[in-house]
Amino acid sequence: MKKLLLLIAVLFITLGTYAQSFVMINVENQQQTEKLFNDNNLKIHYYNDNFVLATAKVVDENMMVLDEHAFAKNDVYYIVYCDKNSQESYISDVKEKVLFGNDNLLIVNGIVKSFKNDGMVAIFNREAKMAVAHRDYPVITEENPTIREMMDQVDMDSLQATVQHLQDYGGRFFKSEQAFAASDWVASRMAALGLEVEQQPFYVSSWVGSGNAAPNVIGIQRGTIYPDVYVVCGSHFDSFTWDVISGGTSAPGADDNATGVASVLESARIMTQYEFEYSIIYCAYGAEEEGLYGSEAYASRCQEQEMQILGYFNNDMNGYLNPGDPIHIDLIYPNSVAPIGNYYMNVASVYFPELPVRHVNFDEGDSDHTSFNQHGYMGIYPFEDYQHYSPYIHTTSDVIGTSVNSFEMGQQYCRMNIGCLAELATLYDTSGVLEVESDDVEIYPNPANDVITIKGEVASIEIYDLVGKCVKTVWKNMEEIRISDLSSGLYMMRIFTPNGNIVTKRFIKQ
Repeated sequence: MKKLLLLIAVLFITLGTYAQSFVMINVENQQQTEKLFNDNNLKIHYYNDNFVLATAKVVDENMMVLDEHAFAKNDVYYIVYCDKNSQESYISDVKEKVLFGNDNLLIVNGIVKSFKNDGMVAIFNREAKMAVAHRDYPVITEENPTIREMMDQVDMDSLQATVQHLQDYGGRFFKSEQAFAASDWVASRMAALGLEVEQQPFYVSSWVGSGNAAPNVIGIQRGTIYPDVYVVCGSHFDSFTWDVISGGTSAPGADDNATGVASVLESARIMTQYEFEYSIIYCAYGAEEEGLYGSEAYASRCQEQEMQILGYFNNDMNGYLNPGDPIHIDLIYPNSVAPIGNYYMNVASVYFPELPVRHVNFDEGDSDHTSFNQHGYMGIYPFEDYQHYSPYIHTTSDVIGTSVNSFEMGQQYCRMNIGCLAELATLYDTSGVLEVESDDVEIYPNPANDVITIKGEVASIEIYDLVGKCVKTVWKNMEEIRISDLSSGLYMMRIFTPNGNIVTKRFIKQ
């Protein structure tokens, strides 16, 4: 009997040792957030400018315990955007699941009904990663005439045709036949442009039902020099209204978010006519309205595959202009990704100095940039207006003419999307310079440890790492280049020849 009691006592001690609490920690600045990410006591699942959600092995006085046994009852928590005045009526239906509330949101345990259709962010038992810049963002001081040429090709009729096509599905509820058809249509459009196209399947378990969602569509335009380093833009193609829940099928989703899909496809139509040093990925996600499920599935995979993404540009709602207002852009992003926000405003100031762009904090909803930020990537969200966005979204009136009343504004947002992608992906310059893989210049051994031998006529050499950073420059003809100071990995060597050509060679440093 004593042995049995001892075993039970040991079992309880062991369970207590491994039990972790789901906690909220308030933060005042980015430095505090970064410190929490370096705390071995914590596994962070979500962060923003105001708080962190994490599991903690040991709880201290700076933590608010939301759930003593993290992810024990359910495999997901939700942030539900619900204003203080509406919380009392909302909570009456889900009272036992509410863990926390403030003036703008609730945190709940498990699947619950949304307050408004896209007012939720799903928090899974996955570890978040602080967003980092994989290279410095370029400082733009003057227009690139080729990029201006791209911007000028943005056609309002083309944008309207895409919005009309998606609106005509009638509804694009995440697991409906129409949503699957929309995914296939977007994939066919991307394939016709010559992109490498994939449809990524994923599963959704939500308050509006569970099942396989209409798959994400991923289209890749390969870079000429850095094909495995990416600049990404995306939008969600699903739509939703309360009419769907009550048995109807009408969810036209013109502004939310056929306009975003139109911007992505129009950007791809134009930019695939040009070559860039870095690869560009064009995305269309499913099931955004249920908690960012589609973009979470893709961004999570990007992190798992350790993809190098220089920046993510979200396209969601750019067709409604509040009567009397000038065309403008409200730029939504957390302070942790300020470098890419500053880059966006820099591009705007050079190409469209008359265009008002402001950084805003939006606490009434969310979009797919958040999935990328949570997985370590710099992502931002240009939005039509955080105070006066379309009042018709998530209704049967989200249609062209009512909810989408300014394709001129959509054209402006698309031009900015192109400008940011093109400047960051870097136009491949073929004017007057021949850049080829050439047998006239040889390098060996490859792979190499300490020294690479160069055979051929050479004026100078530049060596770049995978994210495009120049790590070594040699300004004279040398037969041997010492590489012992480089980290192990893949590098690209640009060899400038006396006749003005450039020879590219790739090598592996062991």
